[in-house]
Amino acid sequence: MKILFVWFKENWLSVIIALIIIVLCIIIIDLFHLYPNGAELDNVQTESIHWKTIVFVTIIALALFIIAKVKKNKLYELVKRASLYVFITFIFLILSFFVFATNRWSTFDTTLPIDTDKWGQFGDFVGGTLGIILSLISVVLIAWTFQTQNKTAETQRFNDLFFELLHLYQSEVKELNGENERIVGIKKKKNEEKKFTIETEQIQYTDKDFFDEEKKKIQDRYQYLTAYEDNIQKAINYYMEFYVKNRSKMAAYFRTLYRIFELIDKTDLIGEQHKKEYAKIIRAQLTESELFFLRYDAMTLYGHQFVEYLNRYRVLKHLPTFELLEFKKWWKDMTDIEREGVNMIFHIICESIKDVFARGKTNSKHQISLFPNSLKNKYHMTLTLTNMSDFRINMTIDNSIKNLSKEYVGFLKLDETSIQKLFDYFLKELFIYSNFKKYNKSDDIQTYSSPIITNGNIVEINSSIKNIKNNPLIFKYSNSYPSTK
Repeated sequence: MKILFVWFKENWLSVIIALIIIVLCIIIIDLFHLYPNGAELDNVQTESIHWKTIVFVTIIALALFIIAKVKKNKLYELVKRASLYVFITFIFLILSFFVFATNRWSTFDTTLPIDTDKWGQFGDFVGGTLGIILSLISVVLIAWTFQTQNKTAETQRFNDLFFELLHLYQSEVKELNGENERIVGIKKKKNEEKKFTIETEQIQYTDKDFFDEEKKKIQDRYQYLTAYEDNIQKAINYYMEFYVKNRSKMAAYFRTLYRIFELIDKTDLIGEQHKKEYAKIIRAQLTESELFFLRYDAMTLYGHQFVEYLNRYRVLKHLPTFELLEFKKWWKDMTDIEREGVNMIFHIICESIKDVFARGKTNSKHQISLFPNSLKNKYHMTLTLTNMSDFRINMTIDNSIKNLSKEYVGFLKLDETSIQKLFDYFLKELFIYSNFKKYNKSDDIQTYSSPIITNGNIVEINSSIKNIKNNPLIFKYSNSYPSTK
């Protein structure tokens, strides 16, 4: 019954119009055959004509409904409009009137007296037919009204629960607090040349500042390793130290966030597009530092269930990749502006990769250039996708030109080998770890680089990643947007 209500809700106008067409068919046929050449058809003939008409019009209506359900059909956009059925009804009435008018004198003998008994029978038939149909329509509309009111009430309860959980999340954040020791000055001791005293103060932080301060503490303490995978595991260990220390507060925080996304994902009261809109409301609440902790929590046994929602709703969309602990080797000596510039480059690469994969095809090669109009720039980059399974980043450095781009200012502190290694790590993050190994199997993925080529002032650097089984690479990257500090 619920399925019938849902179907009728989507097609109620079409059903009513189709029923009206059927009734009109029956009425017009009766008018044509009430007095044909002065003699009426027998009951068997009339009933046969009625049923043939009903079957014929019903088949047409069903065909239109089937076409309307096949969304890939070219007629879908037209058939799903109620105006089409109104137009069909109008054309049918015009044709019926035309046929009646052209056959009025040859088929109907207007000199015969009107038989009131037969017209009374005809009126009873029309009234009875319309009465049944209208009664059926009334019952269905009442049932549909109750169904709609029930769904409206359920949707309201969903909204109330959603915003109640959102308020609970905000309350959980306000409850977070911590303290840190900060250096405020260094003074030289009197009468002692090489001895100094360091002045510190205890600072308290709460709310969103809690995440900023705790993130900075972890970043300052973190000691990077050589291999990217080793860095990820070490970063997780650093995160677990933080989690264990703040478990009572962080556990409730993560449970509330998980419950919000579970509520959005499991409900059948709203469509997929509306689910994304609700997810965006939550995503807009999360700071970059919160996303930083969400990422590492999802890599632990405690948070692995969150991975599905993080990927589906792109929760980590605004997490700057270059701020991760795994990249500390490169950002440790950079200023905030320089780090921001690298994040911008990463963002531009990600947006360009989307275009490369959208245009790329199997057994083909597709290449695009970044900043193609910046001919006098020190740095030039090209992205190449081969057979959908092999992707390469190529950077050309012209050391005879002074860098004028603020986005590339951070690269001035890196030598060619460091830049190549940075892109190697970035590609691994892009295709494997940003989506928690859900789209590309890590065992099937290999990163490789060609030797750096130096020709006078021109240096060629490249980093590549490929699927060793020649299966297409899957690009679904969340952390593609730069910092907005």
